[in-house]
Amino acid sequence: MGKPIAQPRHRASARNGFVRMYLPSDHPVHGYKTMIAIEAQRQFGSPIEGAVRLDVLFAFAQPKGRKLQFKISKPDIDNLEKAVMDALTNAGVWLDDAQVVEKHSTKVFGERDATTIFITPLSFPLEERLK
Repeated sequence: MGKPIAQPRHRASARNGFVRMYLPSDHPVHGYKTMIAIEAQRQFGSPIEGAVRLDVLFAFAQPKGRKLQFKISKPDIDNLEKAVMDALTNAGVWLDDAQVVEKHSTKVFGERDATTIFITPLSFPLEERLK
C-alpha cells in the first residue's frame, strides 16, 4: 500500500455552544485508510473474533544517498499505528481494535513508500506461549 500517513489530531469547532471534533475532509489520511480498508476487505471474509497479533512495516522512500536505516523522525509510530488500526476496524477485519493483544511495528527508510500489514489470529492457549 502507499505512503504511510499518520492519524492527525482532531480539530475542534464550536457552534451554538457545542464543540464538535472533526478531521478535515481533505486530509490525506482518509485516502490512506480507504486504501487499507479495500485491501483488508479483499483478504478477509468475516471479522476475527478472538485475540490478534498485528505486525506493521512502515517504509518511507529513501532519500538519495541515504543507506537503508530506521526512520527516527516524524511521523510518530503510534500515530501511524492508529491510522492502520482504525482502517482495519472500519473494514471489519476484527470486531474492535481492543482485540489486538500483541503488536510489532517498524518504521524505516526503504526503496519506496509502503505499508505492509500482517494480521495473525491468536487461537492457541496462552499458557503454551508463556512456557
